[in-house]
Amino acid sequence: MEYSNKKNKNNLQGGFTLLEIIAVLIILSIIAAVAISKITSTNSYNILSEADILKMHLRHAQLRALSDDKTWGISFAGNSYTLLRDGNTSPYNLPNENSPTHTKSSVQFSGNTVTFDEWGSPGTNPITINISSGGETKVITIMQNTGFIP
Repeated sequence: MEYSNKKNKNNLQGGFTLLEIIAVLIILSIIAAVAISKITSTNSYNILSEADILKMHLRHAQLRALSDDKTWGISFAGNSYTLLRDGNTSPYNLPNENSPTHTKSSVQFSGNTVTFDEWGSPGTNPITINISSGGETKVITIMQNTGFIP
């Protein structure tokens, strides 16, 4: 009897069972899959950065209209938009651009032309602009009368 007890005590060693190892590997693979999908998905970052740039350019057009007797605005066409002065392509460049047109190949812009009057107002209806990339879409709304861009 003593001999079998010693044998059982010697067989009890501190270690992990196969089930514990598999459980840990499954948890690590789930965490890795989530992390990799977040790292490789840049569409949402492209859209957010382009939305911020567009908001800055819309505010620039609005400020130009406030300081001029002409209307200023932005016209959208596919993957680009252009600064307009009095309905024509502006002779002035957009901020941080080398031309009055901003182009981004991986993003699509859609919306009506936004025009600000001498009061900075875009008109009596709210204006929406869609920015899309890789199946994701961001909507920018310009408030009526005030031209506020949230």
